[in-house]
Amino acid sequence: MKGIHPNGKATFTAGAAIAAGEFVKFSSGKVVKASAATDVCIGVALDAAAADGDLVPVQLLASGDTALVKAGGAVAQGGTVSCLGTTVATAGTLQYGVALEAATASGELIECIVGLPAVLKIS
Repeated sequence: MKGIHPNGKATFTAGAAIAAGEFVKFSSGKVVKASAATDVCIGVALDAAAADGDLVPVQLLASGDTALVKAGGAVAQGGTVSCLGTTVATAGTLQYGVALEAATASGELIECIVGLPAVLKIS
């Protein structure tokens, strides 16, 4: 996968089924959906992958773009989101984006600014 990706997108081989809008991470040379709030993700799946071996386009983090993110629950507009698509409210949790629109339920696709993770500090 050598190369430069000036548009912030790259295609990877999926290691399992992935839904569009799910944050993805590397696992055994492939990408899989994030499964824990502590996962180190590389981006957001732009399309679905039905099974292991399928190709999936990914919006890379820190590309300066927005992506449609699959909400893991209710998310307020302007709220920070974890790699599970849930609202970040716990100190020390990685935040991967900011919601540009609200979600009222799990599974909704919402536009988010996505970027490299930052650790939320609650004062």
